[in-house]
Amino acid sequence: MIVVEGLFHSYTNDENYAVSDVSFTVGDGEIVGFVGKNGAGKSTTIRAIVNMIFPTKGKITVNGLDAVQNAKEIKGFLGYMSSDCALYDNVTVLELFKFCVEFSDVKIEKAEELAKYFELNLDKKISELSLGNRKKVSIIQSLLKDSDVLILDEPTNGLDPLMQSKFFELIVKKKEEGTAVFLSSHNLSEIEKYCDKVIIIKDGKIVDRIDMKSVTIKHKQVVNYKTFDGEQKVFDFDGDINELVAELSKIKLNSLEIKTKTVEEEFIKYYEGGEQR
Repeated sequence: MIVVEGLFHSYTNDENYAVSDVSFTVGDGEIVGFVGKNGAGKSTTIRAIVNMIFPTKGKITVNGLDAVQNAKEIKGFLGYMSSDCALYDNVTVLELFKFCVEFSDVKIEKAEELAKYFELNLDKKISELSLGNRKKVSIIQSLLKDSDVLILDEPTNGLDPLMQSKFFELIVKKKEEGTAVFLSSHNLSEIEKYCDKVIIIKDGKIVDRIDMKSVTIKHKQVVNYKTFDGEQKVFDFDGDINELVAELSKIKLNSLEIKTKTVEEEFIKYYEGGEQR
C-alpha cells in the first residue's frame, strides 16, 4: 500500500511548488491510474515516492514504512519503472539483466522468461534496440522482483498494441496476486480499461478522483451530422435515442454519426488550459 499525505515539493527551496498538498492512497490489489498533462506534477510525485527526491512537506509511506527513513528496506519489495530510463549502451540485453539480478535473489531465468514473453532478443546490444525494445528492457527490470508494490511511469509509451496488451495481462495478474500498482500514463484508453481508480493532477494539485466502478458519463451519446446544405452540428445527447432519431429524420442529412461517449473523452478536459510547470 502507498499512502501520500499532504505532499509538497519545491525544486527551488521556496514556495514555488511543483506539487502542492497531494494526498492519495493506492491499496493492495488495485491499479490506480495517475493522469495529467506534461508538467502537471506526475513524475515529481513518483520520484518522491521512490525516494529520488525528498518531500518539502508531507509524508509518504509504502507498506507502512516511511519513504525517506526506510528507503533501503522499501527498495527490497518495490518495483519501479521510470518514464525515460538510461541504459548501458555497450552491453547486451542479457549482460544487463545478469548485472541487475546481482542485486537481489532473483534468478537470471526469470529475466529470460520475461524476455521470451515480450519477444525481446537477449543477444542484441542496448545501442541496437528500437525505442519499443528499450521500453521492454525497462519493463522487465521493473518486474524481476516479486514486488508487493509496482510504480510505473509511462510504461507502454513506444510499445506496439500487441505488447501493450501482453504487458497489461501481467499487470492484471500482479493485481490479482495483491500487488499495489500505481500507473502514470497519457494513454487514456488503457487507464479507462485497466484502472480501478484514477487520480487527476493539474498544475501540481489533485483536481479529481474517479472510482472507475461507479463512474458515469454525464452525456451518453455524441451526435455529429452534416446536411446537404453544408450545415454541420456536433452535440452531446443524454435523452431518449428514439426521440432523437425521430427528430433527425425530419432533416435532410448527408451524413450522421452517433457514438457512445467514453470516459477517455471526459478525461480530455483535464488536459485543456491551465499553466504548465
